[in-house]
Order: sequence, then C-alpha cells, then structure tokens
Amino acid sequence: MDLALLVLPVFLTILCGYGLAVSGGLPADQWTGVEVMSFRLLIPAVLIGAIAGSDLEISRFGPLVGLLVLTLVILAALVFAIRLVLPERMMDVSSFTTLFQAATRWNGFIALALAEQVAGAEGILLVAVIMAVLIPLINIVNIIILSAYGPGDSSVKTVAMTIVKNPLVQACAIGLTLSISGIQMPEPIAQSLDFIGRAALGVGLLAVGAGITFRRLLRAGVLVWIGLILRPLLAPAIFIMLGQYAGLAPLHLLIGAMVMAVPAAANGYIIARRMGGNAGLYADIMTWQAIANLLILPGLLYMLPLP
Repeated sequence: MDLALLVLPVFLTILCGYGLAVSGGLPADQWTGVEVMSFRLLIPAVLIGAIAGSDLEISRFGPLVGLLVLTLVILAALVFAIRLVLPERMMDVSSFTTLFQAATRWNGFIALALAEQVAGAEGILLVAVIMAVLIPLINIVNIIILSAYGPGDSSVKTVAMTIVKNPLVQACAIGLTLSISGIQMPEPIAQSLDFIGRAALGVGLLAVGAGITFRRLLRAGVLVWIGLILRPLLAPAIFIMLGQYAGLAPLHLLIGAMVMAVPAAANGYIIARRMGGNAGLYADIMTWQAIANLLILPGLLYMLPLP
C-alpha cells in the first residue's frame, strides 16, 4: 500500500464528521455529548487496555518519551521567548496562554488512529505509553500556566483537583497500576474494554471533523501563523533532529514525529474558554494545524520509512 494512503482513512473519517456537522445530519448541540463520551469513556478504555497489558520497561520506551519531553520543553521556551519579543497589543495574556496550549497539547485521537494504520498493535502501544506520561505532564503544566496568568483560581488545591479529575489522567493511572503490579484484569472486563475501545478511534475522529470551521481560515492573524509554525512544522523537526542524534529506532522516531505533528487537542478549547484563555484563537490555530496535517503527515511517512 502507498504510504500516503495510510493517512487517507483517518482524514476521510474526519471529513465524514465535518459533513455530518455542516449538513445537520447530527445537530450541533448533540456533538457535545459525543465529545464527552469520547473523552470520558472511549479513549480511557483504549488507554487502560493498552497500558495494562504492556511491558513498560524504561529501556524500551525511556529514550522516546524523554526526547518528546525535551521537545516540549523547547517549544514552551520558544513561546515564552515570543511573548518577550511581541508587543502586548499583539499578544495579551489570554493569547499567550492559548499559544502555549496550542504548542504543547496534541490530539491523541489522530495519533492513535495513525499509529494503528502504520504499525498496528505496536503503534497503539507506543502512543498509549506516550499518553501515559505526557497527558498528566501537559495537563499539569498548562493548568499551572493558565492559573498563574489567567483570571481564575490558581490555588494549589484547584490545580491539583483539575488534574486528578481528568479522565485521561485517571485512565493512565489505572493502566500503569495494573501493568506495574502485574494484576490481570478478569477476562469479561478486558473484553468489555476491547469492545468499547474499538469505537474510540472512529468516534474521536468524527468529533474532530465536526469541530472544524473553515470560515476561520479567512481570519488567520500573526498568532495563528506562529501557532502553525510551532506545530506541526517546527515540533516534529526538533524531535527528528534529537531522535536521529540519539539513535532512536525507526518506528520510535516515526511515532514520536507523528505525535509532535498532529494538531492540538480539542479539549484545549474548552479549557481556554473556562480558564480565561483566548478560545477563538485556539480554534483558529487548531483548524489550520488540521489542514496542514493533510500534507505534513504523509510527508513524515515518506521521510521516515520503516524497514
């Protein structure tokens, strides 16, 4: 199969979600329920099943996860540097926190789907392990930034409770506990998670498509283009350079680059809206990132071929 065709089913599914939304096939007010179900049930089921049954030896995954964290640190530093350079009239506090989110968050729905297309169960496992580490870390850092710079409550208790209540963080914690302890899930529970998880990738991609608004493309400003440059252009380039220098295995290099290239996570829009960020800017950046991925992700597959 042509490598570019591996990405095509993912984006056709996203396009179906967009078509359902704009045609009224599924009313706009009902997509919120789909997103909540994906966020609270479907994706957590995938994470628990994938992580609980995996061998999480640090020698296997440590270099990959470590380089991803280093890449995110570099991106975060760049956002702070941009804030120092741009005048406040171009990037106020709410826009700064939003750009920070758009540069560091990543869409697990798309990453999981692509990983399955490229490498099957091994690809899903790699993304699941990455999510187990990065999701808590990214949520903690972003909530701290939004709390510190935003108008909301920035107490330690509020930040901690927001993180603890995140279903993805909870799922990662359950999966890690089961994997490290060696406890085997009863077969009926494991099968139930498998049944639920099969719906996760498709439903998640449909929800991503439903959230795309092409009218926003005409309103792209300087900060939107900066967000587009940071991710999906600069982030995978930084990771690839670090990974090649460190001698990562080809599959790890490709999966890590894909994680750095996928658009920002949709839940960042809700968090921006609730914690004083610029939610409109986040939606604009995320939309452009999704469009850019139509070219960038197939390009990564050609640049980083698997043996």
